[in-house]
Amino acid sequence: MLDPRSIIFILAALSLLMAVVLFAMPASIRQRLGGARHWSLSMLVLAGASVLYGLRDIVPDLLSVTVANAASLTSVAMIYAGGRAFFGLTPRNGLLAFTVIVACLVMIACTYVQDLFSVRVIVFSLVSGGLLLLYGLDVSRRRPRHHGSARFPYLFTSVTVFVDVLASFLRIINAVLSPTAGSENFFAPTPMNVLYFSTHSLLAICISVGFILMLNERLHAMLEHQLSHDALTNAYTRNIVIDMAKRALASGRRPVSLLLLDIDHFKSVNDTLGHQVGDAVLQHVVVTLGATLRPDEPLGRYGGEEFLLLLRDANPEQAMLVAERLRQRVADTVFNPNGEARTITLSIGCATATPDENLEQLLHRADAALYRAKRAGRNQVQQG
Repeated sequence: MLDPRSIIFILAALSLLMAVVLFAMPASIRQRLGGARHWSLSMLVLAGASVLYGLRDIVPDLLSVTVANAASLTSVAMIYAGGRAFFGLTPRNGLLAFTVIVACLVMIACTYVQDLFSVRVIVFSLVSGGLLLLYGLDVSRRRPRHHGSARFPYLFTSVTVFVDVLASFLRIINAVLSPTAGSENFFAPTPMNVLYFSTHSLLAICISVGFILMLNERLHAMLEHQLSHDALTNAYTRNIVIDMAKRALASGRRPVSLLLLDIDHFKSVNDTLGHQVGDAVLQHVVVTLGATLRPDEPLGRYGGEEFLLLLRDANPEQAMLVAERLRQRVADTVFNPNGEARTITLSIGCATATPDENLEQLLHRADAALYRAKRAGRNQVQQG
């Protein structure tokens, strides 16, 4: 059986390895993925704290007790801060720093004013366990819930964190029931020491693996979004929405409707106000439409100022109602570039698939309806 000192040195080596893995990520990725820097530094600080713990009775207590405790609590605080950064939550750096400083001062008093080993254990476990509990709750509550998202990294991380919190809670109970246990020999191979140090070391590594899994999932989601969405408007790309329409038609579910939407007089906006304003118009229209559309109504940029909307299970009457609602919503939402209010309007062509009709034929009818709307004066809906 490994003694607690050996377990702590193993934790130091593995924590350092995890820090190297996290720091090895390209700087551009670490900057884009909130929390990556916090977690990288937390593993590095934990490695240093573990080395100091392992040198207990070899180096002065100032290093192996006071500095080691402060570094260990700091690493846990950075884990929690990293979680808040990862999920885009408001930082609590001031409160975290205050909590760690107060806990360290109490432990210093319980070391140099009066040696109260059990109180140090309780304070340390209470603060570290509490911060990890908050981190685990953030991971559990804010994990991705949309269809197709990878949930395992968040489940693995939250379960691991909660088990580590349980280990801290058990150590508090042991300190209350046996206040002198471990005070004489910190590395005494008692069942509680071996259980705590081995469990805590394993879970610390599992938590760092959770960092990597969540960062990888977030990076994968970002890359997938970049490949499937238009960079300017954040609507789906043409290929993606066309593929969705093909699958909808191939599924045999009827009816399937398509809307082709074109921004009226868009060329004149580019010519008179510039391409930057033109880009803002495109973004304005997509945001306005997105506020009205349901999640199962994908909107894609078809080309230039044209957009394609897929409506599943929408008959001709329903498709026309959706098209008219969207047209009215855009017309009623004022576009305000450079302090000058402008009205943006859409011409929309609507077509509902008939039995055995392929996508090219359906798109042709929607396109013909769109041009009829434009020839008839724009800012209207025509059915193909």
